[in-house]
Amino acid sequence: MNKKDLAQLINDREYGYGIFRDVRRAAIDAGLVIVSGASDDLIEFDGAIYDEGGCFDGGKVFFDRTGVSQDGLKLANCIEAFWCDKTALDENGNVITWTYKTDIPHETFMIYENGEPYCRGIVFDLLDVK
Repeated sequence: MNKKDLAQLINDREYGYGIFRDVRRAAIDAGLVIVSGASDDLIEFDGAIYDEGGCFDGGKVFFDRTGVSQDGLKLANCIEAFWCDKTALDENGNVITWTYKTDIPHETFMIYENGEPYCRGIVFDLLDVK
């Protein structure tokens, strides 16, 4: 499985607890990481990295191959989280609650909550992480 295959597999899921539980083992085995939002203050990593970071109202989350910096250290990799960015729209013009920006090569997927766009998540390969 590659990042594109995984992104396609999890695209259009409904937000909820354990949303990626059924693909976690395949993601781990393939060295892939799934990034998505949770609530109004978290970025979650699932798969080859299983961790979370705080990003209330958006912000930058730093991490390395072992996980997220929980003490504010600026590690080698960064994902910037955007909360309700007015320029992040779905195909119907609706604001997507969580979106991300990173220099790490990745694929995207959508998560919905009650049929509304909730998160444009990303999938990346651990080999592309410093």
